[in-house]
Amino acid sequence: MLQTPLPPIAAPPPGVDLDTVIASLTPLVLGIVGIVVAGAVLYRFLKSDLAAALAERLRRRKKSSEPIEGVEAQVAELEQQVVAMHGQITEMAERLDFAERLLSQQKRERALPGA
Repeated sequence: MLQTPLPPIAAPPPGVDLDTVIASLTPLVLGIVGIVVAGAVLYRFLKSDLAAALAERLRRRKKSSEPIEGVEAQVAELEQQVVAMHGQITEMAERLDFAERLLSQQKRERALPGA
């Protein structure tokens, strides 16, 4: 077996700098490789048990946001109690105002006539 020397590497055409071409294509190639790697990682994650568990948890949370039986009745009852308490507070405020007016009237009557 005879070995012959390798043929000489052809020189690039004039006006084209090989270093400039490599330097300008490197970010593009690295970006494409990064996107492919990120896609592969994302695909593996979406097919994993962890992703299935997260999806199931989200599905259960969505179902649990539906109203529970009897809650609306409890809310209505609590609203009635709040309205009743509001009425009681209003009545007590009126009684307090009346009592304050009586006390101030009695103080004026007890005061010295010339003062």
